[in-house]
Amino acid sequence: MLSVDQFLRLISVPAIVAAFLIASQVSGAGIFHPQPTVQAAAE
Repeated sequence: MLSVDQFLRLISVPAIVAAFLIASQVSGAGIFHPQPTVQAAAE
């Protein structure tokens, strides 16, 4: 059976990836799909 330390390590890796993906979608920054809406609004 996994120890607590091993279990936390296994959980933390996908949790960090999931948090990054959720943050990028919520912010709308779109690191992978940049949207030039800010530049259009500034003009």
